[in-house]
Amino acid sequence: INLPAECTIKIFTVEGSLVRTLEKTSGTTDGSVTWNLVTEDGMDVAYGLYIYHVEAPGVGDHIGKFALIK
Repeated sequence: INLPAECTIKIFTVEGSLVRTLEKTSGTTDGSVTWNLVTEDGMDVAYGLYIYHVEAPGVGDHIGKFALIK
C-alpha cells in the first residue's frame, strides 16, 4: 500500500534469491499492488520472512521486510 503511481517491486528471500518482480503502472488514486503469492517459477511461496525493494522513477528506492504467516 501507499505506492507511487509507477514502480517496480522485487521480492527476495532472506538469502537473496529473487522470488517475484511486480510492476505497478496504475494511476495515483490506487496506491496498492496485489500478489497471488506465486513465484516467478510458478510455485507457491513458503511461509517466512521476505525482503522487498521498491524502485520508483523520480521518487527513489525503499527496502523493507515482511513475513508470511499461516
